[in-house]
This record gives sequence, C-alpha cells and structure tokens, in this order.
Amino acid sequence: MRRYNKNKLGYTCLCSVGLALLQANPAHAQVSESGGRALDEVIVTARRDLESAQKVPLSVVVLDEKVLEQKNVRNSNDLASVAPGLSVQNTSSNRNTTTYSIRGQGQTFGQNSPGVIAYFAEVPDFSSGFFYDLNGVQVLKGPQGTLFGRNTNGGAILFTPKEPTEKFDGYVSARMGNYNRLDYEAAVGGAVLPDLLRVRFATQRINRSGFTDNVNQGGWADNENRSSYRFSAILQPSDKFENYFIYQYENIREAGSGQSIGKINNSGANAAVFPILQAALNQQEDAGPRKMFVTANWPTYVGSKSRGIINSTTWDLNDYLTLKNILSYRRYDVSTSYDLDGTPLPWLQVTNPYAKNQPTERTEEFQVQGHFDNLETVLGYYHESAKAPLRTFYNSLQFVALQAKAFTSSDNGSEAYFGQAKYNLTDDLEFTAGVRYTHDTRKSFGETFVFPVGFPEPQGPDGAAPPALSGDFYATTWNVALAYALSPDINLYGTVRKGYKAGGFNATAPSADTRFFQPEYVTDYELGAKTNWQVGEWLVRANGAVFYDDYTDIQRFVNLPTVPASTVTKNAASGTLKGIELDLLVSPSPLLDVSLAYSFIDGKYNKYDDAALGDLSDSKFPNTPRQQLTFTPVVHLPIPENMGKLSVLANVYYQSKMATDPANVPNGSPQVALSSEAGNLSGYTKVDLRADWQQIYGSKISAAAYVLNATDKEYKVGSSNQLSGFFGVSSYLYSIPRMYGVEVRYAFGD
Repeated sequence: MRRYNKNKLGYTCLCSVGLALLQANPAHAQVSESGGRALDEVIVTARRDLESAQKVPLSVVVLDEKVLEQKNVRNSNDLASVAPGLSVQNTSSNRNTTTYSIRGQGQTFGQNSPGVIAYFAEVPDFSSGFFYDLNGVQVLKGPQGTLFGRNTNGGAILFTPKEPTEKFDGYVSARMGNYNRLDYEAAVGGAVLPDLLRVRFATQRINRSGFTDNVNQGGWADNENRSSYRFSAILQPSDKFENYFIYQYENIREAGSGQSIGKINNSGANAAVFPILQAALNQQEDAGPRKMFVTANWPTYVGSKSRGIINSTTWDLNDYLTLKNILSYRRYDVSTSYDLDGTPLPWLQVTNPYAKNQPTERTEEFQVQGHFDNLETVLGYYHESAKAPLRTFYNSLQFVALQAKAFTSSDNGSEAYFGQAKYNLTDDLEFTAGVRYTHDTRKSFGETFVFPVGFPEPQGPDGAAPPALSGDFYATTWNVALAYALSPDINLYGTVRKGYKAGGFNATAPSADTRFFQPEYVTDYELGAKTNWQVGEWLVRANGAVFYDDYTDIQRFVNLPTVPASTVTKNAASGTLKGIELDLLVSPSPLLDVSLAYSFIDGKYNKYDDAALGDLSDSKFPNTPRQQLTFTPVVHLPIPENMGKLSVLANVYYQSKMATDPANVPNGSPQVALSSEAGNLSGYTKVDLRADWQQIYGSKISAAAYVLNATDKEYKVGSSNQLSGFFGVSSYLYSIPRMYGVEVRYAFGD
C-alpha cells in the first residue's frame, strides 16, 4: 500500500539520528549511532500526503500523543495554550461550546459558518473533541480551501486517531486529582487474522466535580461527566487494497457552566428592575466568580450524544494510480438549558431540548491519486448532506412575562470538485497548484411564537406558516506555492491561497433584498522559512512565517434603518490582516530542551458600516488576540538508566486582550460604547507544571504529577454580551481554578 501509516504521524524518524523533536514541542534527546545528537524529521499530512513538516510550504504546528500528554491537553480549550495563532472561544452559557479562530478567521455573532474546521480521520466535524488514543493533532494555518474545502479560511485542525496494527498492544491509564477527579482511558488492539484483519478498541471516561457553587439551585456547575468509546478495524486482503472502518460513540451529561453577571445598565427593560439587578451584581462581586446566583426554578444543564461511522477504502491500481473513498455518517443531538444573564431574575433563560428525530450528517469524498517521477496529483469529488428535522429550538422565559417558542428545520448540502498537483521543477525547487469548485445549498424553515406566561404553548407551526427559505452559493478557491531547499537544513517557501466561507439567509429579514447574504472571501499571501541548525552541542530548530490577508465581503450582524428596528447578517465589511508566526526550539544538552512559539496578528477594517451604530471600522477583529506566546522549558533529570526517565516541565502561555463582539471600540454611539464595555476580555498568563517518570525501573508503568493554572489566576474566557440590547446585562465565563493530580499508565504488548 502506498497509503501512509498514521501511527507514525508527527514522531517518525526518517534518518539515522536520535532526537525526535516536534515543531516547538520538545521530546527527550537520545544519542545517535554516530555518538552525536541531531534532529529527526516530523511527519505531517497537511496536504493529504505523507511529508516532512520542515518541507511542506505552509505554517503548521504538530502535537503528537506524547506532547498532548506532557502539556496536559485534555480538550479543545487546551489547544490554544500549545499552538499560538490558534484562538479558542467559549460562550458564557456553555464551556463545551468551542469555536476556533486562526489569523482573524473564525465564527462571530451573526455568522452562520465557522472559519476553521476540525477534521477527525479526514472527516470534517465528526467528533465533539474527545482527546484519547490519538496519534496527534495538526494545526494548519491559513486558507486550506483546495484540499479541505469551504469554511477553512483561517485553517484546519486535523485529529488523527490511532489505527489498528499487526502488533498486539495497548494501555490502561487512570487520573486522580482535586475536585474529585477520577478519569480512565484504555486501548487494546492487534491482528485478529495476521496480514488480513486487525482491530482496536479504545475508551475514555472523564468525571470531575464542579467548581462553581450553584447557590440558588443547589449543586455545582462546571463539572465534567463524559464518556466515549471507539472501535476500529482494518481489512487488508492484499498489499494493494485496504478498508479502514471506525465506529465512535460519545456522551456528555453535565450541570452546565458557571455564569457570573458582570455589568448592567439602566436602559431598556432594565429601568423597572435596575435596583434588583444592582443588588444581584453586588452579590456576585462580593462572592467572586466561583459562585453563581441564577434563577432557582430554571435548572442549567448540558447534554450531547453522538454516534457515527467512518469507512475509508484505498486501492492501489498500479504503481501510478491510487483510488481512495472516505464515507461518513453521524447522528447527533444536543440539549442545553441555561440562564444567560446570570442573575436570580427570570430574565434571559433558554432551553434547547433533545429532538425526537436527531440531526444527521453524511459525507463522501472520492480521490484519484497519481504518483509519477516528479509529479504527485490528486483529483477528487466531495459531497455533504446535513439534515435537522423539525424541532423545538428554544423555550425562553423573560421577565416581561412573555414566553417564546420556536420551531426550526434545515436541509443543507455541499458538493465540490477539486484537484492539486505537486511538481519538482528541480531537485531543490517544488511547484504546487490546486483549485476547487464548490456548490452549497441552504434550506431552512423557522417560525417563532410569543405568548403570555401561563397560556397554552403552541404545539407546532400553524397553517399560515411562512415558506421555507432556500439558496444556492458558488465559489472557486485555489492555491499556488513554491518551495525551495536552499540547503538540506534550510527550506524557503511562498504561497498564495484563496478561501471561502459559505453564504446564507436571514429568516426574519424585513425585505427581499436583505434576505440573503453572500459568501465571504480571503486571499492569503505567506512567506516562510524552516531551518535546522547545530552549533557545537546546541541543536536549534527555527521556523518563521509572515502573512498578509485580504479579507472581503465579511459577514457581520448589522442594524437596518427600519421601523421597527431589525437586525440581519450582511456582507458589511472588508479588511486586512497581517502578522508574524515564530517557532523556536533549542536543545543545548541532553538535559534541557526549550521551546518558544509566538504569534502576532494586526487586523484592520477598510470599511465596516452599520445604519444604526455608524462607522465601526476602528473595531478590532473579534476573537483575535494581537499576541500569543508559549514558552516551555523541559528538564530531563540525570537519574540512573535502570530507574527509567524523569523529566519536569513548565508550560507558560500568554495571550493579550481580545474582543469578543464585532462592535468593540467606542465610536460616539452610546450602544457601541456599552458593547465595547462588555465585549473586550483582558489578557492573561497561565502556568501549567508537570513531572513525568516513564518506564519506572525498566517496567511498562509510567507515572506523572501535574498542576494546571498553577497560580490560580482568574480570567475571563467567554462572555454573553447583552449590555447594549433590550435587557442591558452581560455575563462572563471564567477560567478553571488551580487543579492538580496524578496519573498512572500501564502499557502492554509487543
């Protein structure tokens, strides 16, 4: 089979040297056969093929299984602290609801599509973010629209699960800590029929008490209660044909996130209840963010369940052509109930119950790969279908004694044709070009009923329900890249890429001309260098990139000059983003590795107008910290070889202040001033510590001790900003407190 072995992802040695180092992620130094030390190559699949990270012409951060473990990456929120340039956001209502942003591209209020897509085993949006039995995670920066499709304007995040192998192996691990932490993981796999059928089973159970006292309802918010298992099998009847099957189940049942009321104003509906809100704010400020005082009779919770399959078939027709088909099906559902204002008042409360008929997603991708002397090609077709049957979308109780109930359904699809070719012009110069044509379809229905509290609830759409809205959107994306090997250890590249985010429609638009909004586009220009150096005993890996993005037809939520006032999503803005990304790794001796990763982004709007709020072009790009920095020293303690390997590390992460709302800089409008007051989060520094003792006294047992948020710093990680709206309140979600614990792992097998 020409298909790469994903079990080697990110930690494969392609040369007879001994120090395996990931980009900005150090591993323990070893001695090569020649008696010296050197840097191994890191393998990535950023272009759907097996390549060296030091030679692929784009900025990529690679985190293998070992690094994920060492840096305590347990969920999606932890990724930003190990991959600067990637920003992860929460809403105040749900710590589990995460959105990713890279290079100013993400999902903001008023956008129906993300700007960064997470892939699991080459399938988009398949997993809910469980981190177990993974080979690694790759963070690809910049538009990936040719090979990974729409809505990857900022980049893509690739999660690669471990595949079954011919060897019998596996592990069992347990984690215990404060807040009654008790987690376990296990995996086992091997050949059932040697050289024909191999299987693997893995599971994870996470359980931790909450750290936010839910005073009025009783119990604790911000707990963890989730489980997942995965079964995979590879059938390989010959060395030219392989079928890879995955079934994954996920379940989350938690008490919701702790919300703290943060700010209030005396306008809108607040005027009548301002003294009550002020008393609630005073109570919250006295108690601090580890207590919440939401409405007593509106329980908060978060639940989700998901099950799905992936089937990937690879067939080498001959030495030149390979056929590949990736099929997926996923059925999922989410149920939430939360109190958006974070006060005892029945003010902004929302419930999304489970649907009787669960939403489904289907994808299929077919590729024809060509392998020739100096030419690698791929031609492909992609199809996606996502359906959500009619369901009650939310049930909101408001202080004005009105209740709202909405019914929605959707049926969306996408298909695309794509191709890319990589040609070696000389031994040192590589040229890559690709193009993708996408056709997206959108269809949805929605109807909302507002009725007094205590009156009978509507059971469904009435006979005069509005018709479903539908639309078609088309786009062509492309990329061109040149990569030049100045020497075996110095690689330079330049690339130009165009990305696309799908359009959509406004179900409540007052007129036909405001009903639809069109796709948004970004053209990315990037120059980079990837280098390895050795100065005496010092080993250095230094990579850097500069980029400039031309961002047009930006989708933003804006007000219309109508009576009564209305808001819609429009292609309201354009702008530019430019920045620098640096990755530095230094290993001065076998006893010390130090890594530093830095990202700087400067975003500016060329125009951004709102009929009611005025000129917003001075606003900052939302969810885009100007600076991010990770500093990680690792000390390998010199203990006797028969005792195993002992190391300690500190992971220090800094993030500058960040805007969470699109309108975030005062411009003379009172509404913008209020929005800005609550829509900006302060910067922070977080410190995590860990000690690892591997292969204790030559056994297969390893142990670790860790401390997360070692300084117990309290900082905001999410917000719900209604300060400038009708209700005039904002609430915040805060960081986790200091957490500590121990881990024990037993590895078995060949």
